[in-house]
Amino acid sequence: MRRLSTLALMAALPLGAVATPALSGEITWWAPEFGEERAAELVRRFEEAHPDIQVNMEPVVTNGLQNRILVALRSGNTPDLIDVANGWNIPFAATGGLLPLEEVLAEKNIPLDDFLPAALETATYEDTLYGLPFRAEAHALIYNKAAYREAGLDPDSPPETWAEFVEASKALTRTTESGVEQYGFGIAGGGEVSNTIFRSLPFIWMNGGNIISTDLSEVGLDSPESIEAVDFYTSMLTEHGVAPPSTLENDGTALRRLFIAGTIAQYQSGQFDLASIHQENPDLEVGTALLPHPEGKERAAILGGWNFVIPEAAPNKEDAATFLAFLAEPENMGYYTDTFPARESAMELERFQDPELGSFREMLKYARQQPPSANWVQITQIYFDYVQEALLGSMSAEEAMTEAAAEIEPLLGQ
Repeated sequence: MRRLSTLALMAALPLGAVATPALSGEITWWAPEFGEERAAELVRRFEEAHPDIQVNMEPVVTNGLQNRILVALRSGNTPDLIDVANGWNIPFAATGGLLPLEEVLAEKNIPLDDFLPAALETATYEDTLYGLPFRAEAHALIYNKAAYREAGLDPDSPPETWAEFVEASKALTRTTESGVEQYGFGIAGGGEVSNTIFRSLPFIWMNGGNIISTDLSEVGLDSPESIEAVDFYTSMLTEHGVAPPSTLENDGTALRRLFIAGTIAQYQSGQFDLASIHQENPDLEVGTALLPHPEGKERAAILGGWNFVIPEAAPNKEDAATFLAFLAEPENMGYYTDTFPARESAMELERFQDPELGSFREMLKYARQQPPSANWVQITQIYFDYVQEALLGSMSAEEAMTEAAAEIEPLLGQ
């Protein structure tokens, strides 16, 4: 509810009454609709502690949000605080439309050494911090313990290496005792591009390859390491037959539903899927594990998450900074996030001690940010298109990645 102005309040009060002091500030916060309920509660708590500041929380739809924010930054018609996916932070900073935050955080006594270093990297552009991470996540393996037992596998010893994983996935691909056609591993081959990126790029990294180099100067998709990793991913469908026929249509939501239905026995995702799994199939015995890795090599995952940013054109930067400091308090950050907080002290809160979350927390140690290329959206679209060619069987992994590398090359250095 909008507060009345001082004049309106004075007119409404009886003679002799004392008017409520006028608000010294008003800010607008764009927060994704998936966290609207928690955002509204945080606004209530903040306004209780800061009665002179009004927060207008505007829930925003995530579909198309990146472009909406970009338009706002370029036009100068911005809110005061925005939640942004961490992969957007650096491209937004490159526009010159974000406020540098080091001085703000120092004034508000927010210790940066309490934040995950990899999360801070997603907000750092040209050695300057332009965002404050509040949510961090990494994929782990989610599996059906009962399916393991039925297939003769030990549910307490999930596969560690790629070779073990392929063998386990083959054993899990079977007609179950209840007559369900079950597949060993669900991979994403459809939907929005990031579904496939988050599930396949970590395998490339684990094997020593990349889509583009960390300095953004070279394409790495046509390297033997990258080709081998893409072949490992796509061969789950094309060679081993352990992924369902719907793979080319499956995004993350579809994989979760197939897992809940018992159609797939294992898949990669974030901890945000667990609540839906338990709610929709409370009898399903869920196991979680670290992602399997190539023999003798280290695991990897993409660091997902969200950051707070203050636009350079924000109408009320001072009060936005006060609200940012409130949101950054460990208890508030822990309350707001769907996954893990980006602040390490906030991870000590009780809700993050559930043993089921242990694998996701451990995978954060192996998480890396996506390359901060200005053309990353176009680059990943090209990669995705050729992964689909490999899944269709119209190209080998080597042919597909060689073609993808040639198309990506002109996009570097722009």
